[in-house]
Amino acid sequence: MQIDSDTTDDGLRQAWVQFSAADSYEEYCQYWLELMCTRIGGVSIAALVLESGEAGFQPTAIWPEKSQTDEEFTALIEEGLEEAAGLVHTLASGGYGVAFPIRLDDELVGVVALSLRVNSIVLPAVMEQIQWGSAWIELLLRRHRGREKNLQFDRLSGAVDLLGAVLVESDFNSAAMTFVNELAAALSCDRVSFGLTKGTLVEVTTLSHSAQFGKKMNLIRRLSGVMDEAVQQRGVINYPNTFDSSSLLVEREHAQFSQSYGNANILTIPLHSGTHYFGAVTLERPADNPFSEDEITQIRSVVALSGETLRNKQNQDKTWYQHLISACGQHVKKVLGSGYLGRKLSLILLAAVVVFFSVANGTYRVSGDSLLEGSVRRAIVAPFEGYLESADVKAGERVTQGQEMSSLDDRDLTLEKLSYLSEQAKLQRQYEEAVAKRERAEAAVIQTQLEQNRAQLKLVESKLSRTRLRAPFDGIVISGDLSQRLGGAIEQGEVLFEVAPLDSYRVILWVDEHRMADITEQQQGHLVLNSLPETTSAFKVTQVTPVTEARDGGNYFRVEAVLVDSIPEMRPGMKGVGKIEVDERKLIWIWTYPALQWFKLKLWSWWP
Repeated sequence: MQIDSDTTDDGLRQAWVQFSAADSYEEYCQYWLELMCTRIGGVSIAALVLESGEAGFQPTAIWPEKSQTDEEFTALIEEGLEEAAGLVHTLASGGYGVAFPIRLDDELVGVVALSLRVNSIVLPAVMEQIQWGSAWIELLLRRHRGREKNLQFDRLSGAVDLLGAVLVESDFNSAAMTFVNELAAALSCDRVSFGLTKGTLVEVTTLSHSAQFGKKMNLIRRLSGVMDEAVQQRGVINYPNTFDSSSLLVEREHAQFSQSYGNANILTIPLHSGTHYFGAVTLERPADNPFSEDEITQIRSVVALSGETLRNKQNQDKTWYQHLISACGQHVKKVLGSGYLGRKLSLILLAAVVVFFSVANGTYRVSGDSLLEGSVRRAIVAPFEGYLESADVKAGERVTQGQEMSSLDDRDLTLEKLSYLSEQAKLQRQYEEAVAKRERAEAAVIQTQLEQNRAQLKLVESKLSRTRLRAPFDGIVISGDLSQRLGGAIEQGEVLFEVAPLDSYRVILWVDEHRMADITEQQQGHLVLNSLPETTSAFKVTQVTPVTEARDGGNYFRVEAVLVDSIPEMRPGMKGVGKIEVDERKLIWIWTYPALQWFKLKLWSWWP
């Protein structure tokens, strides 16, 4: 490896001379890479890859020039960009591959890669040499970016200054005149013209240094054609085009205008907002003052910023009815003209919806929360005071007619019965003895006591028969669970069970008071239970009660209905949603009725 003190080497001296004399971005990078390879020595191929804006990372210099990189060297470059760190690899072709990233303010801007054949002990010195040498590339990039920022600042400054002058004016005509005059003065133009589209053509509205001009002047007509040529082709036309020989833009109007009016350099920039082109600006210069690429870029920035502002000022100067006519015309063009398929489909869909709702009818139904109850609800009560002996059923279980549901403790009644039977036998003997002795008075008394005893016995036997509580009919127990009260005391008349039949039901509906005017008896409806959402059952309204209940922040009336058909899966107490069919009405009325009703009530409450 060569070192900095080796200044006598002719190749190194020549490389320094070329690097110092580089006057372009590409030459600077190429001579820098050649200088680095000469200083390091043993390099077979080297490449400098730098970021190139939207194009990404691109090879900027290759040494030796016009060399072709192989796959292994390309992979080394890609790995250096991906890792963004210094790399040293042993190459399959022999030698070493070195990659070193180039950063600018912690931003990866490139990588330099070398394939060289040297002793491994000098590789640290090679990396150090590349690190020190990369500072020249960083300096170049900083200068390059600095010049670009200055150019951008100059362009932006000029655009903002002109925009400020345009915004100061209160109306469109004054703003347009200021725009063309300031643009002509700043760019040394003989004439600047500004036009806006009207229909399919561009109409010239303002000329620099000309407050008034006739609409039928030949100059205005020719300028309008020049602007139309640029707008219709959707491109900037610079006549004569000395920069891009491959441009396919037609320049016939520009050429004829240049020959007729003497200004050899004509630049026309169309104005657009998105895909809509609304005007153009034409600048004219003499033959000895052509438009440069930088000037064209600057003019496009200025025109794009101020052109939209002028268009807005023109729209602001319109009267309200002009705005209305313009808006209606634009919508009509979008509907009847080409394109805007979405608007056309939306209009067709809207028309179809209007026609549909004009003729479509539907069944008006009033819905409400529903509860299923048995048509009969029989209570099983305690016949007398006593103690609970057994409880064979509980709520939710089916029972058959005569099935024992519960029993009361009958031991006291049994003993009482035995007591009355014993006393009855005793009285019977006394009565027979009195009759045998012909003691009529005593026999009558004993007979009365005997009859009283028999009555008491019948009462006890009746109680004994009622200690067994039985189901009055086939059904289901809807309330009552005595399994936790065995041995406990019960009071006479206490409800122990409630039984409802399984084949006869009624429906309780809670209807919003806003819909009660539509509900009458004998109306039909359908019920869907929460536990049986796939099954619909018919019912008939039997009674509209005046009973109300506050539910979910509203007032609801109780409506009773009888279930026409039932299914085995139904159980009393099931909840669901019932819908009462009222009559046939327009679908649009059915769907908007709640909102209209609410609006009418609010309007009535607000109306003085």
